[in-house]
Amino acid sequence: MARWVAPDKGVKETVIGGQSYYTDRQGIYTVENKAHAKAMKAEGFFEASLNPISSDDRMRGFTCVECGFEGWFRKCGRCGYESQETPRDGE
Repeated sequence: MARWVAPDKGVKETVIGGQSYYTDRQGIYTVENKAHAKAMKAEGFFEASLNPISSDDRMRGFTCVECGFEGWFRKCGRCGYESQETPRDGE
C-alpha cells in the first residue's frame, strides 16, 4: 500500500485505469495497485512522508558539543554527553 499526494492541493479525485481514487482528510491518496502508484508518480504525485516533522522543524533542536550529533534532547542520544549547546532555532 502506498500513500500519495497530488502536486496541486485542489485535486480531490483522480482516475487511473477506470478506478477512481479520492483523498482522505489530509489530502492523501491510498493506492494498493503498484501500476496505479507508478502512474501517479509519472504524473507528478509524490509519496506521502511518514515523518511527521516538517522541514522547518528539522532546523530546531540541539547540537552536541562533544560529537556534533543533532538531536531533540539536551542529553546526546549518540554519546550521552549531558550538556548540549543552546537550541538551534531556525538557522
